[in-house]
Amino acid sequence: MSVEERSTQEADIVRKCLMRGEQQCSFLEFMGHKVIYRRYASLFFIVGVDDDENEIGVLEFIHCLVETLDKHFENVCELDIMSQLEKAHFVVDEMLINGFIVETNKQNILAPIRFLDKPT
Repeated sequence: MSVEERSTQEADIVRKCLMRGEQQCSFLEFMGHKVIYRRYASLFFIVGVDDDENEIGVLEFIHCLVETLDKHFENVCELDIMSQLEKAHFVVDEMLINGFIVETNKQNILAPIRFLDKPT
């Protein structure tokens, strides 16, 4: 898939999620895959998964991710994520390995980041 096609698909998914009302569920089908999303204030978290994946489990993962980011950034907002994208990616990397959830304990996830943030 080319970069242009991928960008188009990502834009389509975001558009579909934004158009959905609050009364609609947080799951939708897109090109043979499940899209699961959750909105927290002004932040949208969107995850694409295979048909085998448990939707509620993915929603719980998103919730845990947001709580962990919230704990690290102290009330996370889009500016925190944009200005410290590498830390946001580090949190996700601590939670997932090869597409599988491996850690959900906030203390364990944030320990390496706190270690790196310590002044020497």
